[in-house]
Amino acid sequence: MNKQYGIRTHVIWFTLMPLMLMVILLEAFLLHDRYADLDRDLLSRGQLIARQLAAGSEYGVFADNRLFLSGIAESALQQPDVKGVVVMNAKSEVLVTSGDMSDAGRKTPLPDKRLRLVNFSVPKYDDGRMLLLYQPIFAAQVELGESELRPAVQQVGAVELEMSWEQTRRLKSHLLMLTLSATAIFLLLTLCLVFLASRRIIQPIKELSEAIHLIGAGNLATRVTVHGSVSELSTLSSGINQMTTDLQHEREVLQHRINEATHQLRNLAFYDALTLLPNRRLLNDRLTQALAASARNGYYGALMFLDLDNFKPLNDQYGHAVGDLLLIEAAQRISSCLREEDTVSRFGGDEFVVMLGRLDADHQLSVNLAHRVAEKIRLKLAEIYFLRYQPQGQPEIQLEHRCTSSIGVVLFMNHDASQEDLLHSADAAMYQAKKQGRNRIFFQPTASAPFNN
Repeated sequence: MNKQYGIRTHVIWFTLMPLMLMVILLEAFLLHDRYADLDRDLLSRGQLIARQLAAGSEYGVFADNRLFLSGIAESALQQPDVKGVVVMNAKSEVLVTSGDMSDAGRKTPLPDKRLRLVNFSVPKYDDGRMLLLYQPIFAAQVELGESELRPAVQQVGAVELEMSWEQTRRLKSHLLMLTLSATAIFLLLTLCLVFLASRRIIQPIKELSEAIHLIGAGNLATRVTVHGSVSELSTLSSGINQMTTDLQHEREVLQHRINEATHQLRNLAFYDALTLLPNRRLLNDRLTQALAASARNGYYGALMFLDLDNFKPLNDQYGHAVGDLLLIEAAQRISSCLREEDTVSRFGGDEFVVMLGRLDADHQLSVNLAHRVAEKIRLKLAEIYFLRYQPQGQPEIQLEHRCTSSIGVVLFMNHDASQEDLLHSADAAMYQAKKQGRNRIFFQPTASAPFNN
């Protein structure tokens, strides 16, 4: 017959064992992190001392003043954990040796073994007993004038610094003993607290734990009902229920804001804020798709570059607000001339780009179709604009304005030309239309073809 244990005993074991494991892992992590900090601290201090020593030794090395160098080396030995200092010239000849260097051949001024341990390419060596650092000494750079070329940085010597790990090891041992003692006290206190816990709170705690787990998993419809006489648990369950209700509401509000922000970001990323037309990024994406579709089905496409001829005088006379009204109206007129599968984009300022996809497999028919759409757009944009605006402090007025357009057209098929070439050719064709008197269409059959009217 198996021996039966009370729930209190089970709670003690099932609480202490995971807690002990967690404490041990956390202790190991913290100790490892602290040990690494101590190691980095010694290395950082050593590198700082070596740099300061190298900077201070430049004059002594350059002048071969060994008495000066000895004073600097002795002052460095006063720093904690510094065990030895060696100062060398550019030929790696030892000028000064101070302290107790831990090399096996330290009776010699600079043993060959040390030369193999650290140098310019390997500035650090650590064997667990000592930390050896190499710091080159460079000649100071003095600017003689703005026209003078800076000379190349020249190494005039080097400093070799030995740091001892002894003090760091003592700190690590002390830290380990302190951590173990604190852990033992913590576990003992935990054992006493768990032992004193009443059996009647085990089930309510379990219910609370399961409910919190469901809430953490995203089920915010969970509500906690505690059966028991412990007032603290009842208060806790009421708080959790209220928190869950608030979280549920906040999540709904946040999701709504995220949806709105996502929609706004997408519009900012792919659409012009004024005309709500696709911007350059979306145009490039759709042009890439049109080129790929042309390669598959063998149909021509067309790219049009439009510029409003009389936009700048209106913008200069009445301001950007009126100019914006005209741009919005122009965008709507261009869109009304296109099929749903075509794309019109505001390219910048008063420039628009129209992309026609899937015209025809025959070149001449494609030219005729593209010219027909371009002529329809040209006529539509040439109609009178009625613009309503209200100057500051004055009643609303209506302006009548005529604004024609110059249109450059180029055909594309497959990947015969890149997107940049297509846009460049359409832009150049548009400028040809302006040179011929504006309010015209200048047609270039392909991006690589010479200009034709």
